[in-house]
Amino acid sequence: MDPTGTAVMRNGLLGQAAVPRDIGVFEFLFGRQYWTGEGGILTSLSETLLLCAAVMIVATLIAVPVATFLAHHDRGELSVTWLVTISRAVPTFALAGLLVPISLRRGWGFEPWPIFTALLLLAIPPIYLNTYTGVRGVDRRVVEAARAMGLSERSVLVRVELALATSVMLAGIRVAAVQVVATEPIRAFLGGDGLGRFVRDGLGQNNDNLLLAGAILVASLAALTGAGFGILARLLPRGVRRIT
Repeated sequence: MDPTGTAVMRNGLLGQAAVPRDIGVFEFLFGRQYWTGEGGILTSLSETLLLCAAVMIVATLIAVPVATFLAHHDRGELSVTWLVTISRAVPTFALAGLLVPISLRRGWGFEPWPIFTALLLLAIPPIYLNTYTGVRGVDRRVVEAARAMGLSERSVLVRVELALATSVMLAGIRVAAVQVVATEPIRAFLGGDGLGRFVRDGLGQNNDNLLLAGAILVASLAALTGAGFGILARLLPRGVRRIT
């Protein structure tokens, strides 16, 4: 309990937030005592942001170079269809659940590796698909003109194709980021915390207000993530947005 005497307390056995059953949703969301402290909203938010940021960085570093290279060399068309099909067919929660026993046997614990891997596989397809589509969609006349000017293949790839595909690629990263943020709460049902713990605790305590507050927090973060990438896309040079 924090110095105010009304902070979010955590049950030592279940690790659940002890929130009064009669508290209103907005009273919880705007109550300062529920934002600070070990089990506060800010702590859970930071855990969610850290995991999601790590997933997006790794997914981008994997998907963008591979998709750009294959699109530049006119290869990998089947891989796009395969990735999209597989990503839609494999439920993220089921995959994370299957990875938990493997992680435990290897001594890695309940998290973050199972949920990290599952979210990574969720994030890669849209980034890969949009990057591949964006690079392949660059006007071939522009590419040939760049080659005629004496640019090396690497310069054509980076300074022309990838540059002109930036807005399309960013749209894929935006989709992936929103999906990751919206899906990350399942982490709370696999031994982790993050914002999803308020949904988990609301279900565990049969506390509808806490459940709704958790859902609002997750939805708000996902909406802000999408809006943030939308603003970033608008900040791209006008010529890049027009060409792509």
